[in-house]
Amino acid sequence: MKHFYIVTKDDSKDNLDLILRMRSYLTERGAKCSYGVLRQEEAPLEYPEGIDVILTVGGDGTLIRAADQSMGSHAPLIGINRGHLGYLCDLDESNLEESLQVLLDGSYELEERMLLTGRVYNKDGNAKGDYQVALNDVVISSYNGLQVMHMVVYVNGEMLYSFNGDGMIFATPTGSTAYNLSAGGPIVDPKTQLILMTPLNAHVVGSRSIILDAEDEIAVEMIPRREDEKKAAVSFDGSTYVQLEVGDRVYVKKSPEVIRFIKLSRMNFLDRIRSKLQAD
Repeated sequence: MKHFYIVTKDDSKDNLDLILRMRSYLTERGAKCSYGVLRQEEAPLEYPEGIDVILTVGGDGTLIRAADQSMGSHAPLIGINRGHLGYLCDLDESNLEESLQVLLDGSYELEERMLLTGRVYNKDGNAKGDYQVALNDVVISSYNGLQVMHMVVYVNGEMLYSFNGDGMIFATPTGSTAYNLSAGGPIVDPKTQLILMTPLNAHVVGSRSIILDAEDEIAVEMIPRREDEKKAAVSFDGSTYVQLEVGDRVYVKKSPEVIRFIKLSRMNFLDRIRSKLQAD
C-alpha cells in the first residue's frame, strides 16, 4: 500500500477541498493518504515515516519548502500548481485524477536535482550554526538591503576576485530560473550539475555570472569598507537566515544529498521555458 503525504501552504477552504478530493480518490483505491500544513510562524512539519510520494498544493515556494523540510524522508516530490508561475510544479487541477492514477501505478520517471550546502565561520574559525541546505540558492545580501558590501571570493582556496555590490547569489541549476534569473543570470537545464555565481548590482563595469564546476568549493569573506560597516546576512532558499559580520566566511559547495522530483508532464526543458517564462 502506497502512502501519499500532501503538503499545502495554508488551510484555506479551496486548498482543503482539493486535498479532500485527492484523499478520497487515493483511499478508495487502497492507498494511505495524510496531509500537513506549512505555517510560516511554526516549526517545520514532521513528516511521517514510510512516505512513498509527497504532493504539494501551492506554487514553487511551497514545493521548495516541502523539499527542504522532507529531505530525511527521501520521498520523491511533485507539485500541484495553485500559485502564479509554477515553474517547478508538474501538475494542475485539470487532469488531477488521471495524474493520481499514474502515481498509484508507479509509471513515472524520477529526476534527481542537486542541492547546495553552506556554513558560516567567524574570523576565529568557529562555526556559526550547522550546515544548511538549499534547493534553489544561497544568497548573501546586506542586512538592510541598502548598503554596498565588500566581499572577497575564493574558489578551491584560490582568490577569484574582490567585489563591491549588493550581494551574491549561488544557485543550483534548479534555482537558475528563480532569483538568479531576475538578477540577470543564465538559465540552465535543471538536470545538470554545476553552480551558478551571480553578483547583485555589482559596482564594476561588465560584471557577469560565472558558471562553476559542481565539485568546486566557494568561500566568501566579508571585508569592512569603513568602521561603521553594518551587518549582512546569508539566506538558504529564502527561509533560513544566518547573520554575517566583518571577518565571517561563508562556505558553499554541492551537497552530498539530492532531491528527487516526479516527472509526469511530457514538457521538456525548452518547452517549459517557452510556456512558463515567456512575457505575458
